[in-house]
Amino acid sequence: MQQTTSSSCALRATLPEPLRRNTYIQHPKRARQNRASTKCEASGHEDVGNDKSSASKSIASTTRRSALQLTSVGALHALASRSIFSADAAFAASAATGATSPTSLAKQLEARVQEFTLSNGMRFIVSERKTVPVVSFHTYADVGAYDEADGVTGVAHLLEHLAFKGTPRIGTTDFKKEAPLLDAMDDIFYEYLEVGDNNKKTATKLNAQLESLLEEAGKIAVPNAYGAMLSREGAVGLNAATTHDSTKYYCSLPANKLELWFALEAERFQAPVFRELYSERKVVFEERRMRVDNAALGPFQEEFAQRSLTNNYKRPVIGYETDLLKLGRREVASFFAEHYGPRSLTVAIVGDIKVGKVRQLAEKYFGGWRSAATPGAFCGGGNGSNIDSGEAEPLPIPPLVNSSTPPIGTGRNSRELLAKSIAGPAVLRAFYRPCIRDTLATSNLDLINDTLTGSRSARLYRNLVEEGKALTVSSYASFPAEKHPGQFIMYGIPAPGVSPEELDLLIQAEVGSLVERGPTETEVRRYVKAAKMGILETLQSNSALASTLASYQVLLGDWKEISSDLERVESLSGKTAAACARKYLRGDNSFVGYIEKI
Repeated sequence: MQQTTSSSCALRATLPEPLRRNTYIQHPKRARQNRASTKCEASGHEDVGNDKSSASKSIASTTRRSALQLTSVGALHALASRSIFSADAAFAASAATGATSPTSLAKQLEARVQEFTLSNGMRFIVSERKTVPVVSFHTYADVGAYDEADGVTGVAHLLEHLAFKGTPRIGTTDFKKEAPLLDAMDDIFYEYLEVGDNNKKTATKLNAQLESLLEEAGKIAVPNAYGAMLSREGAVGLNAATTHDSTKYYCSLPANKLELWFALEAERFQAPVFRELYSERKVVFEERRMRVDNAALGPFQEEFAQRSLTNNYKRPVIGYETDLLKLGRREVASFFAEHYGPRSLTVAIVGDIKVGKVRQLAEKYFGGWRSAATPGAFCGGGNGSNIDSGEAEPLPIPPLVNSSTPPIGTGRNSRELLAKSIAGPAVLRAFYRPCIRDTLATSNLDLINDTLTGSRSARLYRNLVEEGKALTVSSYASFPAEKHPGQFIMYGIPAPGVSPEELDLLIQAEVGSLVERGPTETEVRRYVKAAKMGILETLQSNSALASTLASYQVLLGDWKEISSDLERVESLSGKTAAACARKYLRGDNSFVGYIEKI
């Protein structure tokens, strides 16, 4: 696919789809990429903070009480997209130009954000914004695909789907009649697994019985009851997302629905009924076939991750088909019991609320929740807030083993993969990098990423695309996630007459110049300005601020690291980037895949 631009949308469009599905921490460079991703991919994660319509302007001067009566919920959410600092005109002006200092930002945030932790370990971060009567909620579950055990890949993602299926009170017309049917389904499913291919006649009979029970239970279930209840009350942006690192649930509601959200959120986490499990599993199968099995580069990407990574990032979030076939209620319930509990959840609430009321409702609905579930471990080996432990966990690089007669398609050594695809020719090189808690490396790798492919003036676009050596070249500083050590990836499609191996050498030569001299002063200034704006933009809407507060709290141990990020960005230089490139962007610290066209 020929590309004529290396803007965010174009660059990310060149990556195979799973490579474009990012983690959600709003870090400098990635914050801008994530916003571009939403626009490019139409992923379905609704952005409620960008409507600047005349309808939203027309109610700017109305009272908060009359606003609910005079406007639609959508218009209210548009108003809620105003900056958290909009009441402070001077600060808003400086934020718009990127001139805000870390100290000023820290003071502004600390004046507007409060936090508290329940006795059971559940954390709440709250920011009062009285502009319009709207509240955004972001529940960050510190559990993702990385935490899955061998043999049950895909369970974290499946559980996210099932979290919307209701409770004994929500999603059914008669739970007393439904419960025995759910139990019967489980019995038949596990009997079916035991029979397997040993007795096809029995397996066929059991499958027919399961389908019959699914149909009978479907008559009792109320589809999408949870979402429908919230939507009727004005919910916007109701959705969820699963990554290797986390599972996130979010929505925005009118402010007078605060207690409704607490009641529903508490019930779905403390009394879940994983109804429609076996039918929802079919949905996940289709999702996998579309994104992986039937995608031009899907099988290559899966094999590349499997071969190039030695930690759990090597496994796809959606799961392996062989594992999905074996996922039943026991596996889902066991994973939930082990990983979903008050200590695993961080909730950020931003909007027209009072902290005292939020605390009261938190105690009422979550205070009595007791669970042995624990959050996932960080790359430092624990769950603390030490952000300097980024390299305590080794880089996930496989041992180097050369082969004079490699099997077809495997490569000339253990860090090379050769493949053929209709999507070829292409090259994908991955350098190994530490986790996000090595904040110095993270900031410098983001600068390097921007210098190489961040814009049409970036080096690889100027020197390879404009010179006719590549159709497109793109990079991503943190793949596939960042809570644990992962990869800095570079992906390129060679121009006609250029082989994937030749393009790889050209890319490595450009990386080599960064190793020797680092980015120029102009490149550093350009990135620092854009990165600071990227950080500040994540604080603008209710929903974006809630996401940012929760992500920083979990991934970096403290939401106040937002202002520390500004300090780190301002301290970047060509010298620090060159040192980082020397350490991580080395040929002997990488894995490469070459794709020839079929």
